[in-house]
Amino acid sequence: MRDRSNLLLYEKKLYKAFAIMAMPIFLSNLLKSLHDLVDTYFIGQMANSTAAQAAISIAWPFINILLCFSAGLSVGGVAIISRHLGMGDKQKAREYSALLLMLSIGIGLVINVIMYVGSPLVLKLMGAMDDMEVYELALTYLRVRSFEMIFLFVFAAFQTTRQACGDTVSPVLLSVVSVVVNVFLTWLFVAQMNLGVFGAALGTLIGNAVITPYCVYMLFSKRNQIAIDKSHFKIDMSEVRTMVKVGIPSALSQALSSLGFLILQALILDYGKHIAAAFSLGNKVSNLLLMPIFSLGSVLAAFVGQNIGAKNKERAIGAYNTSRNLGLAVSIVGCLIIFPFRREILSLLTNDPVTLDAAMEYIFWVLLTQPLMAMFQNYIGLFNGSGNTKLSFIMATVRLWVIRLPLILCFKLLTDLGSAGIWYAMVISNFLIMIVGWILKGKVNYEKKL
Repeated sequence: MRDRSNLLLYEKKLYKAFAIMAMPIFLSNLLKSLHDLVDTYFIGQMANSTAAQAAISIAWPFINILLCFSAGLSVGGVAIISRHLGMGDKQKAREYSALLLMLSIGIGLVINVIMYVGSPLVLKLMGAMDDMEVYELALTYLRVRSFEMIFLFVFAAFQTTRQACGDTVSPVLLSVVSVVVNVFLTWLFVAQMNLGVFGAALGTLIGNAVITPYCVYMLFSKRNQIAIDKSHFKIDMSEVRTMVKVGIPSALSQALSSLGFLILQALILDYGKHIAAAFSLGNKVSNLLLMPIFSLGSVLAAFVGQNIGAKNKERAIGAYNTSRNLGLAVSIVGCLIIFPFRREILSLLTNDPVTLDAAMEYIFWVLLTQPLMAMFQNYIGLFNGSGNTKLSFIMATVRLWVIRLPLILCFKLLTDLGSAGIWYAMVISNFLIMIVGWILKGKVNYEKKL
């Protein structure tokens, strides 16, 4: 596994460094997003495709709430490990890498139990029992996917450690294996064996499980510049406190965002399963466009972390500007390419004309504000990489809880806009949060101690 810290710390051409490091992550994320579309394609050909797509759409906010702990660990891990590598303290980086693995395994097991046991109650609270077909499909999907949590958490620990070192290739290669296995099994279970939503969930579970042993092996391998061994598996409460202090704001941000989207999903379901399915389809296309943006954000966090550790503030700021420019350019070009073909793309994902029409309306507004999402992710990458994760928490929370959800409720209760009120609220919140992000950027502390 290659150490690319030189790219993070010394490469003069920042655009070149970002391209080299972000491209593997982008390809991995693109492959995963295409896999989601393949899943949707196969499910979209089922006789009960609308109910199945609505069920998966309902299930995702709950999954994301539980995965927030993994996200918090990852954000904390990248910020802390990259900072110590920038300072030249590999021993401390190894200790945090081992701590990250221990926490990931323990929390992953707990999440497995919570997700399996708590799914019926959560679906009931979301109002899914108003349509028992959707409820049963969503429950099946969640319970199968619950056994995947431990594997996702371990892979996240591996990916975090490698990205902090500047190695974006190794996690990508494993992701490719996972996605290929996943796509094949989805085709086999859904299209050939007619296992429906259960088959889609099972394929995803197996696809993520097969790469886990290799992830653990590589964390211990001497080819890893911060290889861990049994001597590193000790609980240092000061290190735990540091990990919690940096990671908790991000985890809370993810949790509140996911909870907000869960409430949003419940509000959308109130308009019927066609609107819920349309929301799901529009988000899948949006996520496809956001893949390169997420990649740039991941690289930006490592850039900022290592350069702050090396006391190179100007390079950290330059990395932010580079990531911002690339993100805007990529998102604008992507939207221009997708816009003329949006109906053709969406028609591949559903065979229901009512769902298609609703998705067409939603995707118009999604594409309109996509460049703003690039800016949003760039702010988050800067805040997380510099260890100012509280700013990420504020930004994500304000967008959803202070702006978006109140607007949706106002449009729902005080107007006759119908489901269009949801799309308008999302557009307005994406515009207003840019002002908040600009204000918070001025509060970034590049000297912050972890």
